[in-house]
Amino acid sequence: MVAFCAALLVEALVFHRHVLFYPGFLFPWDFRAVHVPLATLIAGAFRQGRWPLWDPLTYCGMPVSANIQAAVFYPPMAAASLVGAWLGPDAIPRLLAVSVVAQEVFAGWCALALLRRLGARPAAAWAGATVYELGCFFAAQAEHIGAVQAAAWLPLIWLAVVELRLAWHGRWLAALAVSLAMTVLAGLPQVAVAAFASAMVLALLMALFGVSRWLLPAAVPLVAMWALLLAAVQFIPTAELTHNSVAKYRAEWLGSGGGIPISALLTLVVPNYWGVFDLSRFHGPIDPTFLYLYSSLLGLALAAGVAIWKPAPWVRVFGVLLGIFTFFMLGDRTALGRLALGALPAWIRIGIHPEFFFCVFSLALAVLAGLGAERFLRSTRLQVVAGVLIACDLILVGSGRPMNTASRFLEPGITPASVDGSRPLADTLRALANAASPPFRYDTRPGVPFAWSSSAPILGIPTANGCDPLAPERTIELRRAFSPGPRWGTCYQLVDLGSPAVNLMNTRAVVSIEALSAPGLRLAGEAAGYRIYENLRVLPRFFFVSRVETVAGLAESGAGVRAPGFDPSAWAVVEAPDEPSQTLPAPPSPGVIRVVSYQPEEIRLETDSAVPAFLVAADSYYPGWQASIDGHSARLYAADAAFRGIRVPAGRHRIGMRFVPVTLYCSAGLSALALLLTALAALPRAPSGQRTRYL
Repeated sequence: MVAFCAALLVEALVFHRHVLFYPGFLFPWDFRAVHVPLATLIAGAFRQGRWPLWDPLTYCGMPVSANIQAAVFYPPMAAASLVGAWLGPDAIPRLLAVSVVAQEVFAGWCALALLRRLGARPAAAWAGATVYELGCFFAAQAEHIGAVQAAAWLPLIWLAVVELRLAWHGRWLAALAVSLAMTVLAGLPQVAVAAFASAMVLALLMALFGVSRWLLPAAVPLVAMWALLLAAVQFIPTAELTHNSVAKYRAEWLGSGGGIPISALLTLVVPNYWGVFDLSRFHGPIDPTFLYLYSSLLGLALAAGVAIWKPAPWVRVFGVLLGIFTFFMLGDRTALGRLALGALPAWIRIGIHPEFFFCVFSLALAVLAGLGAERFLRSTRLQVVAGVLIACDLILVGSGRPMNTASRFLEPGITPASVDGSRPLADTLRALANAASPPFRYDTRPGVPFAWSSSAPILGIPTANGCDPLAPERTIELRRAFSPGPRWGTCYQLVDLGSPAVNLMNTRAVVSIEALSAPGLRLAGEAAGYRIYENLRVLPRFFFVSRVETVAGLAESGAGVRAPGFDPSAWAVVEAPDEPSQTLPAPPSPGVIRVVSYQPEEIRLETDSAVPAFLVAADSYYPGWQASIDGHSARLYAADAAFRGIRVPAGRHRIGMRFVPVTLYCSAGLSALALLLTALAALPRAPSGQRTRYL
């Protein structure tokens, strides 16, 4: 067994050799644009000796701990970020890649153990585990760290279900609960949904085919609820963020639900059918990462053979499981799937994304391949040869492809020191931002890659934009004042440069690929095909207004900031239906606001105004933010759709704003309690002399 575990390690290192060992290579797309920025932000918080709760750099601020993509509470991600805090931001992409590959190896080892438990000899189990470790899902989904991390736990989930078929064992109950919880913490809920569903379907099929008692399908949902309590520290804050983000409207974008085209099944035999190996020739109907299902020809043949020719009970279980989840991953590409998805409530449908069910497809195929090797290849030598052929096939076909390997030499991207390989471009942007404390924000025009919008943590410069499916609803509502679009949009770039909302969002630097001529804009720098303009009309981060127009809620507030003539420097649109609109006395001189300290989770100001005034803070309004005046609690208002506002009396005062995520703290308490119960369940039991209670 040790030799086969070592083989799984070596083949994963060979498959990902470019990203792990060669300079200038890393995983592509979302890995660079989403996961590296988030990990950089988390590492920065660890470097400062604090837990990351609030991201002040993206979307004018948002709760990073509630953003499930950040995977703050997922141990491998937290460990990689912690080491990144020590080694520096340049090391973070490599550290994340090492973490991802290590988890793929863990998945291979667990798949090996699963097949051994199903009766396969070590060599046959290794062949099947190789199909999963190097096969379609991990080869194609490298950009989605959350997907890879969650799918890495799938073999252990199935192994725990198989072990529980005969008796209640505390350690296997705990293993099932923990592994299911890890799929939630891993960062991509859609794969967690697939993992939970597969565990329940597997238990049901085992009972149907007589390999377990019927109590097992009833027990697994209870363990699933236990797992959700373990993951409450992430699950509940993410649910709160979803409620306060555009994610709740994603059903309008998803339509009938999505899914993998039936024709993608052709890639089981012809891996480059859609041209995924050369994106200049790509002609597929959806994302190329869902159009690569290749799992080796020999692995496919073994799986098909054992499923067709006199299948044994375990083969029937996993064969039917494969068929069910093949149908599931096709989603709305079949009439029945379209009907089923359409019948689901929108709040459920937005969390499914059927295409991610293909992690279950991949593992079920791998299990059948391992069982096929056990049945048809009678000698260990033949099984070893089969494993070697499968590994070589998958490495030669899938390694180093666009969906799992990108080159910084061809696409420099954004680093802490440069943008598209240009250091002067980053220096110009940083100089404009650092002219104030806290720094001014930057924003982008149409045509500028969306990576600019999500890479603020890498540059260390705040932006008013972002590119995240959990984009704060309030920020998007304000951005729609200068960039029309549906309410579910996640990245709105500057279209109407004359909109007062641009100045309100503290945007001093505007990045464009075209020459601009607009009042208040001055060209500040030009490099690498980009132009950076200075916005001379930018409003400060904190300022007083003397007029308050009260409205009932966000919809009215959004309409107010889009209304003709809106002047954010003079008045604020405030959500306070219990208060009348008000014009405050005109001050004899402008009030003074001094920033004493500005930290991600706490802000301290000193103000001096001759008359009562309303203070607008151009930072995101979100549940958990609290305000104080001279140490006494003060009401914090939602102002101008996205921001915070405080009524400040005349005179000198100390203003405080602090982020206290009560939801997170309560959720952490639930998780801590569930973890304690898990530890108790996993403790070894002293022999009692009684018969084991069987399911």
